[in-house]
Amino acid sequence: MERAAVFMAEIAPQARLVLEYLLRNPGRRIHCTELVDKALGGPNEADPARRVAGVLSGMSKGHGNSGRRLPFYWWAAPEGGVGATYAVRPSVAGVFLAARLGE
Repeated sequence: MERAAVFMAEIAPQARLVLEYLLRNPGRRIHCTELVDKALGGPNEADPARRVAGVLSGMSKGHGNSGRRLPFYWWAAPEGGVGATYAVRPSVAGVFLAARLGE
């Protein structure tokens, strides 16, 4: 839990918004367009996948300084599809939510 707290404290603000949205929806695969609309407040640009990927790069400092892996999984769009999906395991969400409450 301590590493999760360090991770959360050191990520960029928009990356935190996306992570918190994923944490509130554990176990559910969420498309990048939903993350842009719901977590980042829209508007959904021409390439929401690129926007989310750019935002998630704001987790690099937290990832490096906490010594823990990224708390989410991602899946590329199927061939011919558009945009990636992301998810957090329920057990990981529990650790991060508990760490957040301890802030």
